[in-house]
Amino acid sequence: MTRACGEPIAMESALKAVQPSDENKRWRCRWVSEQDQDALLSLFSSAFGAPMQPSLWAWKYAGLAKQGVLAHCAGKVIAYYGGIPRTFWLQDEKLAAVQISDVMAVPEACGSLTRRGPFAHTAEIFLQSQIGPDKPYRFAFGFPTSRAARLGEKLGLYARGDAFFEAAWSMDTARRLPFWLKVQPLRSIVPAIIDGLWEDMKSSLPDIMLPQKDAEFFRWRYLEHPLNNYNLYLVSWRWINKPAGIFVLRDHGISLGLELMDFLGRPDAFNLMLQSAMYITRQLNRHRVFSWMTPHIISMLPPPSAKAEITGIYIDPPALKEMDGQLYKRLWFLSGDTDFR
Repeated sequence: MTRACGEPIAMESALKAVQPSDENKRWRCRWVSEQDQDALLSLFSSAFGAPMQPSLWAWKYAGLAKQGVLAHCAGKVIAYYGGIPRTFWLQDEKLAAVQISDVMAVPEACGSLTRRGPFAHTAEIFLQSQIGPDKPYRFAFGFPTSRAARLGEKLGLYARGDAFFEAAWSMDTARRLPFWLKVQPLRSIVPAIIDGLWEDMKSSLPDIMLPQKDAEFFRWRYLEHPLNNYNLYLVSWRWINKPAGIFVLRDHGISLGLELMDFLGRPDAFNLMLQSAMYITRQLNRHRVFSWMTPHIISMLPPPSAKAEITGIYIDPPALKEMDGQLYKRLWFLSGDTDFR
């Protein structure tokens, strides 16, 4: 979906206090409540030209005390800014962050994306109260389109921290799996296996900003998703039945192929995860496996058959500046880290 006005973004948390201008004194801002879901879904349809299923909204935001801020005018919601909590790890330190998502405004408000409009006002309230060293979240991040990114950078609202590439591997490069490797569907979450693989990965990549990928995350992201079907696979050493890794695939059909949403394991097993994903791809008569990945992940895998930048990854500027050397080009994101794939 193309998102012009409602792109997921990360905005500057140091905005000066913004008040409605004289011509916009009718609109006011407040925190979102559960009772606002229908109004926000209506706003989503107006902003993006397509509906969102209530179950998908609930999957993202149910139970969050401060999921976002809305602007309202004459009983109608006209803008929204919020996000989904995420947990990260860096050098054995746990960091809370928020993934900015479904930022939107009614079409007539899209032309006034200024520091004095409802769009900026909702962002200012959310970011100043939620983002910072002594706030609920240490940093905010998002995945805007190039058009939205240019606007955000022009207004000083975005700071580019990394990039998402679509990397694809064709079946021409597929190899036979080693005989000592076993690949089998994982139809339920086994916390002992997933949490163990997550701990292995976390301890092996201490200098990378890793989003938490424990059993609870896998359950929420893949098994509880209300609309999409994902297939989880366990890769293990055949003779000793020891887990080597887990990967997740989404089938987009013959024309597009299989999307590698996620994988988990030690770095020395990453190549095995990709080989195993290609093995499943060939079994399903698909022509390629592809994924959205940050460059650091791609560098740890065999060279892809094709690679193209999809979008930048943007951090709120104060966090990127204050966490110098911790965020810039050190982010670990795959397709499954988005909320829309």
